[in-house]
Amino acid sequence: MSVDRDRGLVDALRRREPTAVRRLVATYGARAYRLATGITGNPQDAEEVVQDALWIVVRRIDTFRGESAFGSWFYRIVANAAYQKLRGRQSRRKDLSLDEVMPLFDEQGRHVAPMADWSRGRRTHRSRPTCGWR
Repeated sequence: MSVDRDRGLVDALRRREPTAVRRLVATYGARAYRLATGITGNPQDAEEVVQDALWIVVRRIDTFRGESAFGSWFYRIVANAAYQKLRGRQSRRKDLSLDEVMPLFDEQGRHVAPMADWSRGRRTHRSRPTCGWR
């Protein structure tokens, strides 16, 4: 895609013309969705990614300098949004609920499962102690 081919679309986006976003979706939407689906592996996430990317383009169209093709700029925004979605998905997997790490108790308040005794410090090697600890 050449920069000149998209000049009318870029100008319309910069002027905030009501039909500009519709033209953007018609021109780049399907390919952006395929790119986002390829990265996220999830159709619902891909839809969110494309919506986010479209919103970013509309808000930041004035930062497009025209040094590369508009399509390349747009697809880079889509890819970055998709990778951001993946990072968010991975960080949510690392979150633990309190129920997962808290011990279980019965009705009398006793531990249901055996608990490790962390109250006794253990030295696992016989090297010379530092700081006077023996």
